Amino acid sequence: MFLAHNNNQIKRLHLRIKFLSFCFFLGFLVLSSKIFYLANLSAELNVNIDEKEILNVKRPNIYDRNANLVASNITISSVAIRPNLLRNKEDIVDRLLSAVPSFQREDLEYKLFNDKKFVWLKRGITPSEENKIHNLGIPGIQFIDETKRFYSSANTLSSVIGYVNIDNEGQVGIEKFIDLQMKSGNSEDIYLSLDLEVSHAMRDELRKSMNEYSAIAAAGILMDINNGEIIGAVSLPDFDPQNHADALLPENVNKVTNSLYEIGSTFKPFTIAMALDSGLVDLDTEYDARKPISIGGHKINDFRPQARVLTVSEIFTHSSNIGAAKIALDFGVDYHQAFLKKLGLLDPVPTQIQNLPSSIAPTNWKEINTMTISYGYGISVTPLHAVVAGATLFNGGRLLEPSFLEIGERTNVLSKQVLDPSTSEKIKKLMYLNVVNGSAKRASVDGIFVGGKTGTANKLIGGSYDEDSRRTTFIGAFPLDKPKYIMFLLLDEPKPTENTYNYATAGWNVAPTFSKIVGRIAPMLDIKPSSIERLYNYDQIVVASN
Repeated sequence: MFLAHNNNQIKRLHLRIKFLSFCFFLGFLVLSSKIFYLANLSAELNVNIDEKEILNVKRPNIYDRNANLVASNITISSVAIRPNLLRNKEDIVDRLLSAVPSFQREDLEYKLFNDKKFVWLKRGITPSEENKIHNLGIPGIQFIDETKRFYSSANTLSSVIGYVNIDNEGQVGIEKFIDLQMKSGNSEDIYLSLDLEVSHAMRDELRKSMNEYSAIAAAGILMDINNGEIIGAVSLPDFDPQNHADALLPENVNKVTNSLYEIGSTFKPFTIAMALDSGLVDLDTEYDARKPISIGGHKINDFRPQARVLTVSEIFTHSSNIGAAKIALDFGVDYHQAFLKKLGLLDPVPTQIQNLPSSIAPTNWKEINTMTISYGYGISVTPLHAVVAGATLFNGGRLLEPSFLEIGERTNVLSKQVLDPSTSEKIKKLMYLNVVNGSAKRASVDGIFVGGKTGTANKLIGGSYDEDSRRTTFIGAFPLDKPKYIMFLLLDEPKPTENTYNYATAGWNVAPTFSKIVGRIAPMLDIKPSSIERLYNYDQIVVASN
């Protein structure tokens, strides 16, 4: 009896052992399946991450011409989540909000209340935020290292460098150029032709002038007239490329390369150059500027009428619209149009920055168009157009292809002879006289030869020109006895002040801005003040030639 009882207990014990073994085995299967599932899930997520990282490849660094680092890469952490794994989503939203108050409830609910396999919660989180989210222990949370662009030059070079989007893809400017280079297999670092310090000085002085004259915008571009390198480029208002949403604001468009302007009398040097280059006109050739010109219901006047016969030299110095119109009319529509095209003023400017506009010119070019274009109305160009064409007037007549990348001592400078060198010499003399005796007196710089031309153009508003809204421009070169740099400046809607005796024309605002910029950047560009002897000799050469 006792033995039978023991046998029954042994049987029950064996059954319990078998049952526990089965439960253990079943638990092991469940746990193994869960581990296998999570392993597959992790692998699947890693595939998505890898795809993301392929789009987020490291971009080349960008340096200025003096090897100052202006754009580089930093590693940031971003957080993503798998909504299809979540339970109690409302609770998860509350927990995330408590950990990171900067999250928005509506945004989190939109991202979590679906069955997507992958959703970004936030691109670029702080270490503190990462730690707080990690401690929540939410399933499906994933922290991903990403590469982000960092711009140490901030706003100073933003108009040229451009910016990248949230996926680290270049949108405009040199960043867009880098994308094209990388697609072709070139991922070398970029060395700009721009000088960070020079650009900062230009930007600072233009900002001061905007404030002093209550202008709504400004632009400036400085180019080496011997090889086409862009040394400085400023567009105001500008943006911080770190906050690229500001770049999309209309007022922050790159005015140097993408905005088109009627530049007024700053266009006259091209008209005078056309006449001089023909060999049929010289500096002492005379034109009758005694009366305004009436054509097609329009009247062409001079801002300060001389009411007499003027030489070509005087037409330039007195900025006579009547004289410029008669010069252009002498050569006719076809000749005028062909000359401007030869200078690149009618086509997009080729450069590393893509999708630049061509100028706006009449589709049905008539005599009245040639007359108004002669003094800068009826054609709209970018500051880049103006500085590239203007360089031909100072460098012996060579049209250069501009570059935002450093050229250095390379000999393969792209250029084309478009003017006779003697034309360039004559224009340089006219530019010098204009600073000495003409509208550009306030552009003079102590100890440095400069020459240039002012322009004031009323703005076209609602189909008519507004007498109270204007743009002022200046184009000039220095040092003029051996030209090295050309600069074009623009102020949009400058206002008169007490210091300008209530004038708002270019000679009173943008010309002195040129003087201040050149005086400030000349030492940076290793331009030394000229000796009294050189100043005297150059002045005598100019005077003797007229």
